[in-house]
Amino acid sequence: MGSHQLTLRERQLEYLRILKELDRYCTENNLRYYMACGTLIGAVRHKGFIPWDDDLDVFMPRPDYLRLVREYKSDEFTLHTIYNDKAHPYNFGRLCCNRVFTPVGNKRYFTFGIDVYVINGAPSTPEEQVKHKEATMAYIKRKRKLVTFRSFLAKRNLWPYKGLEFPLLNRVLMKAEKEFAKYDYDASDYIWPYGGGRLNMRKEYYGTPIKLQFEDGLFNAPEHYHEVLSMGYGDYMKLPPEEKRKPYHTGLGFYWVEGSQKNE
Repeated sequence: MGSHQLTLRERQLEYLRILKELDRYCTENNLRYYMACGTLIGAVRHKGFIPWDDDLDVFMPRPDYLRLVREYKSDEFTLHTIYNDKAHPYNFGRLCCNRVFTPVGNKRYFTFGIDVYVINGAPSTPEEQVKHKEATMAYIKRKRKLVTFRSFLAKRNLWPYKGLEFPLLNRVLMKAEKEFAKYDYDASDYIWPYGGGRLNMRKEYYGTPIKLQFEDGLFNAPEHYHEVLSMGYGDYMKLPPEEKRKPYHTGLGFYWVEGSQKNE
């Protein structure tokens, strides 16, 4: 049986299946998480995926995230982080399934999943917040150059390490991680929810998770989601121009493993 490439809707439904697994585990183990970014906009504005959205994002406070990293085990899903995967190129986790793969060169990689971003503690003054972000982002800039270099070689089947492992990349990410974790989350009044952006806000905006409908389930959202989304997106209820209603990750192909159960 040949491999079938996932349609956009199949991708969304598989992301939803992974989210349900994360929600189950966090509920059973008293861990906080929140729908984030376009996923949160989708929950508020569409009660599900933004129709053209092609990923799914959540945030976790750093203490909860580190517990997830240490304790999560599954035969069906894998949490990739810089702590357990020297090929992983991000300072956040990705909870992946084992029935969808991405071809790179002549190899298969199982990195299809939902991004588990980290909410970091942050200093209280704008001046210190800027210093904290600049020190951290210096490592992120180095990381991006290394990832570009690795991708160039891997697509040509020239990468010399096992899989996509890259020890130098992992060392740079560990240094960035030390900067991200510089301010204790529980002792901080301000936070840095890092999903690639530089926005600081008061920790109380995330607060105690509340439930919002997303597709056919109820999942966690920030207690003050309106403030969170307004700070990040302005008028988040307004649809973007029609020409911008397109999937973002257009360069990636995802395929079912032969014989896998496909979402209907």
